[in-house]
Amino acid sequence: MASYNLKFNSDDSVIRHIIIGLLADLNNKVYFQRQLDNNTRVTVDIPFYYSITGDDQFLRDQFLFTTASGPDCHPDKGFADGNYDQVPRGVVNLTSVSVDSSKLVNKRNQGSYTKMNADGAMEGYTAEFEAIPLTIGFDIEILVSSTLDALKITEMIIKRLYKSNYYNVEVGHLNEGTYRLPAYYAMPDDYDIQRPLDFTFDDKENYKITLPIEVNTHIPTFEWDSETHIGNRMYEIINNIIPSIDNNGTNGDTITIDNNGPATNPEVAQSIINPPTNNILNIVGTNKSYNFVDGSISSNLIINSDSDNVESTLIAINDDVTISTINFPGIDDITILENGSITIKKSNDVWYVVSEINSIISYNN
Repeated sequence: MASYNLKFNSDDSVIRHIIIGLLADLNNKVYFQRQLDNNTRVTVDIPFYYSITGDDQFLRDQFLFTTASGPDCHPDKGFADGNYDQVPRGVVNLTSVSVDSSKLVNKRNQGSYTKMNADGAMEGYTAEFEAIPLTIGFDIEILVSSTLDALKITEMIIKRLYKSNYYNVEVGHLNEGTYRLPAYYAMPDDYDIQRPLDFTFDDKENYKITLPIEVNTHIPTFEWDSETHIGNRMYEIINNIIPSIDNNGTNGDTITIDNNGPATNPEVAQSIINPPTNNILNIVGTNKSYNFVDGSISSNLIINSDSDNVESTLIAINDDVTISTINFPGIDDITILENGSITIKKSNDVWYVVSEINSIISYNN
């Protein structure tokens, strides 16, 4: 089995991965320089651990080192045999977890993740999710061996970590989906440097630096019913929008072209006309809407106007309307489908299509 598809009980714990990411980020950024002699200057790395109180197995693995009876029966002279404290070191302790409800946003966000299919291959998916914002509090304690080391480490924390820090973690189970989460934390303005001034035989005092931090992240809750394979593609968008008809002439006059001729109602008679002669529509004025009703146009409609800078909208109410492209350079075909419309404009004695809804426009090469 490859290493990428190994499964563990801890894979789906978001908070655990946030803690591991914080430890890794601190491990990579906190160190200081120590001058051993006139010609030797070394870099001292500060390892960070999660609070290990009560974890006997971790203590054994981390602080009981190789002896003659250990692996390969070969002792390492650089390690001491026994349980002792590593100094310097940092210890991170989880203190609080809270939901920041003031940062809640729309739950209909689209998120992507990968999961393992039945054949053992990783595939990508998308689904809607809600990001629940979390604020996770930590207390950090850095143990050092001297006041000078404490001062150097404090200066390095300010230089390397102040003020904002970002990192990402991979979270999730292979069967449910793995995804990447961002996290952010900021260093405080105050640092507590403690010096042991009293010593007893019972207690072991340490030089230490203590500081609190808060990590901001979120836990996603996916709507698995909305899951879609990331390979799905949308190749066509079909509009089925019925344009509104303004009979009050708010945006210009609205003229209805009907086979039945002018209406007998005098209030609307002037806005209803017979089909144009020879299928030539002569547009007078601008911002007019022409509604074609009941197959009033039997063949290609020729658009004409004696004026320039004229703009009009042509609407096919309940039948398709074909427009002649004789006055439209670069266009081979214009068909307004039923309940569709186009807006056209004449400029410099040439007609252009400004916009269309539910229409077919073919451009030549």
